[in-house]
Amino acid sequence: MRHRSSITKFSRDTKSRKALFKSLVRALVEQGKIVTTEAKAKEAKRIADKLIGKAKNDSTATRRVLHRFFGVRDVVNTMVDRIAPQFSDRNSGFIRITKVGVRRGDNVPMAELSLVNAPETVGTLKNVAKAQAKKAEAVKTETVKKAPAKKAPAKKAVKKETK
Repeated sequence: MRHRSSITKFSRDTKSRKALFKSLVRALVEQGKIVTTEAKAKEAKRIADKLIGKAKNDSTATRRVLHRFFGVRDVVNTMVDRIAPQFSDRNSGFIRITKVGVRRGDNVPMAELSLVNAPETVGTLKNVAKAQAKKAEAVKTETVKKAPAKKAPAKKAVKKETK
């Protein structure tokens, strides 16, 4: 009987199941979209919708609740500072599930889990700052490499006189 049982156990104990969904939701926040099985996508959607709904209220208490779930500060900051403000006009439905097909090995139905309003740059705030710094450094090194080099003066042809 599964009366009043709202979650699927996925043949895992409680800690493993929580770790699974923590990693799925964290990847969703960091990358903007993930591909997983339909059943896992449906459960992860439930959790992610609740967390984004909490993140809309930017307060210290909210950040602590999110940190208790994720355990990583940069993911919490990304969720509160970049993702939640994009959903200020919505009350729910922050995540979209799109069916992708079946997995080749075992024919399991797969689904793509994505944010409805994904930010233009993906990654955590910390990772985006590092990427921008690398990009700026690469641009500097390219401009230094592409600077025109001074050409050596051309040698004049010397004619030999023949007698």
